[in-house]
Formats: sequence, structure tokens, C-alpha cells
Amino acid sequence: MTPLNFWTKEKALQLLRWIIEEEEKLSPQKLLQIYGQKWLNERRLIAPLRVIWDGSPYAMINDLYPNRFKEWEFTKAPNNFWTKEKALQALKWAIEEKEKLNQEQLKDIYEKKWLTQLGLRGAIQLYWNDSPYAMINDLYPNQFKEWEFTKAPNNFWTKEKALEALRWTIEEKEKLTDNQLLQKYTMNWLKRHRLWTPLIRYWNGSPYAMINDLYPNKYEKHSFRGYINKY
Repeated sequence: MTPLNFWTKEKALQLLRWIIEEEEKLSPQKLLQIYGQKWLNERRLIAPLRVIWDGSPYAMINDLYPNRFKEWEFTKAPNNFWTKEKALQALKWAIEEKEKLNQEQLKDIYEKKWLTQLGLRGAIQLYWNDSPYAMINDLYPNQFKEWEFTKAPNNFWTKEKALEALRWTIEEKEKLTDNQLLQKYTMNWLKRHRLWTPLIRYWNGSPYAMINDLYPNKYEKHSFRGYINKY
């Protein structure tokens, strides 16, 4: 057994570095997956962890590699780690600093699976009732509509929500005049605005049937540019 007075901060960090870089040759990704109190205990580093770093695995690794990792990146973050504020800070950091996503890129990848990869699934269940949209809307209030995300849940769409999304896209997002709408409104336009799923589900893939439900008898089918090509 190692004597209690054996450990110094320098000795503990030297050993931790040796285990990570030489003995186990851990990549940063692998380290994020396995590093935690249990892993340190198995490598007989629990004593210096408690005495020098007050039992905080993150404080220890941050002393070894200053500012290289965020605490929330570790899969083994303690159960009581998350607060709503920390979770939103982590999400903001992942979007704006780690991955540097623009709005369109964010809309394409934002879903539960991506949040799980970031280690945020526990936080989203705890504070946002497992709703990715509720979380992103807390971070960027009213900046996105739920239907704008490619990975909207399968049970999200209703006919009413689809018509609301179509109306919003036409009248508020793109502010299309009648003539512009007649020129732009096609199957590809609906796909681009992520309305493909409800189009197939509720209107049997017919763009005209959908627009006619939104604006009954306002437009003739043959008035749309895409009608010539059968959408």
C-alpha cells in the first residue's frame, strides 16, 4: 500500500500523464469516454484525487491539461453535475465554438442522437422533458420553429402543424407575393423547407392539395410553374 505521505501533486499528475499517454495510449475521444472516479480508483489514484483535488476528477485532469477539456465533455460526469445553466452553456459551446455550426448546419444535425454524443441526454431529460426543441428554444428564444429541424420527431407532424408551418414559411419567413409563390412553390421547395414528411402523409405527395388546404380555391392548379413538370 502506498504511504499516505507519498503523494504530491506533481507525482500524481506525472503518474496520470504516464497512464494516459504511455501505458494506455488513450486518444482524447477515448479519454472522454472512460475518465472518471471509477477509472482513477482502478488505477490507484483515488487517494491523491481526494486529498489534493477534493474528489474532483475534472479538477485533476484540468491541472494536467489546462483548459483542454470542458467538464461536460466527459461521459462519466457525476449525476449531480448538471444545472440548467450549465447545460445551456455546454450546448452553446458545442454549437458556436467546438463545431462552429451555422444555422442551416444546426438544423440538419440537431436531434437527440447528437445531444447524446455531446453527453447532454441526461440534462435534456432532467430539465426539458426530453425535448430537443425545448432546449434549443431556451438557448435561442424564438429563433427557430420546431419544424425547421430535419430530425423533428416522427410523431411531431399533424395536418394543422404542417399548414401552420407552410403559412409561416410563405408569409413570414420568405414573405412571398402571390406571383413569387406561383413561381417558387414546387415539390423541391417543400423539401427544402422540410415539409416533405407531412406532404406525403396528409396530401399524398400533392403540393397543390396542400396549398389548396391552406388557401382554399385561391389558386388554380395550372397557375403554378411546377405544375407543368408535375412537380
